[in-house]
Amino acid sequence: MGIFACPGSIFLIKFFSVAFFNLQEMMTMIPNSEIARRETLTALVGTYQQAAQEIIQGYALLEQAQERLRGAFLPSINYRFEINPPESSGVGERASGITLARIKRDAWHILVERMELRRLLSVQRRDELDKQLERADELPEITEENIFAMLEQSAANIDVYLAEAAKELFEYLRPRQSRQKTNPRYEIGKNVILPHAVEPGYGREGDKYRVNYHRNARITAIDTIFSLLDGKGAIKTYYGPLHDAIADSTDGRGETVYFRFKCFQNGNLHLEFKRPDLVASLNKLAGGNRLTHTD
Repeated sequence: MGIFACPGSIFLIKFFSVAFFNLQEMMTMIPNSEIARRETLTALVGTYQQAAQEIIQGYALLEQAQERLRGAFLPSINYRFEINPPESSGVGERASGITLARIKRDAWHILVERMELRRLLSVQRRDELDKQLERADELPEITEENIFAMLEQSAANIDVYLAEAAKELFEYLRPRQSRQKTNPRYEIGKNVILPHAVEPGYGREGDKYRVNYHRNARITAIDTIFSLLDGKGAIKTYYGPLHDAIADSTDGRGETVYFRFKCFQNGNLHLEFKRPDLVASLNKLAGGNRLTHTD
């Protein structure tokens, strides 16, 4: 219950009115005090009300800026482009600096995705790129000149990037220290067994599996390289058809255009290649003269 609804509210109003006028008299009597140097109550109220409106207007503008960025860069609701992040615990230049650094990082992340650059890189080079994207102070400003310069540099090095990605995938599919007899040492065969690649989808219906989070990039790389070797370009979904098919399978079995797969409780993913010609191309491209070696 509010104070002005109490039976003694009239008395309280009179009391505080007298107290207020006495305070004003005291301020005139002590001109050198800290109190005397402050604004009057009326001015303080006016200052507060004006500041409150500016804050409301400011946050409304921030919200508009946030929605404008998200609408332009993102196809759906996403955590990126947070205009007022938790670490921005201040106002003015410092707060705006933190926010601008954050949205610059987010913008470059999205631009790199739009260029489909990450999908063409090896896992190692992709990790290096992600680390660079987190260092806002080292990122170039977002200008057309800088974006086109990045595209030109990527185009100039595309053969290098693809060769690195193919060799990395080759090493992953035929690891030297593999204990799986299915995996040859010097070339990729018809089948491979990938340890720790999948895990049961706990809490989900049926016997569904999912790709181990730490193997997402590896499984995506398999799809990417086979699609490129087939002349189809980069994959069309974020993680790739193989990753998606594993997640959608009700019993841990299935197939895509390039693979048949079976998931096991111990985390192994058995993969059969449906296109021997593409496997031969990968062996030739990434295996090199190692194909003729013997133990």
